[in-house]
Amino acid sequence: MVLALGFLDGVVGAWLYGNSPFPNSAIVFMVANAFLGFLWFRLDSDQRSYRRTPFLTTAVVGVSIVAIPYYLFRTRGIRGGTIGVLVLVSLLFGYGVMSLVGRLVVRVVRP
Repeated sequence: MVLALGFLDGVVGAWLYGNSPFPNSAIVFMVANAFLGFLWFRLDSDQRSYRRTPFLTTAVVGVSIVAIPYYLFRTRGIRGGTIGVLVLVSLLFGYGVMSLVGRLVVRVVRP
């Protein structure tokens, strides 16, 4: 889902706003990413029977780059947390790459 959202972010940004480095549509996709991060956090914490605090729940949406690694290390330990953080970094990198691919597709398709 995250990679598909990155692709759509690139396509919509390039199609509607051309070469703008930060199109207005990026805000919509940022909110959608925050929702996906929160949804994953909620499902994972329910599956692991981890009690969510209001502060951590808010942090997952507001500052996910800090809160999600904290949660991963807290629930999985050092080894599992490291693997989880590597997956998170890979997803963030993949989002950027897919956004770039989406922009390139629009350049090729659009005259």
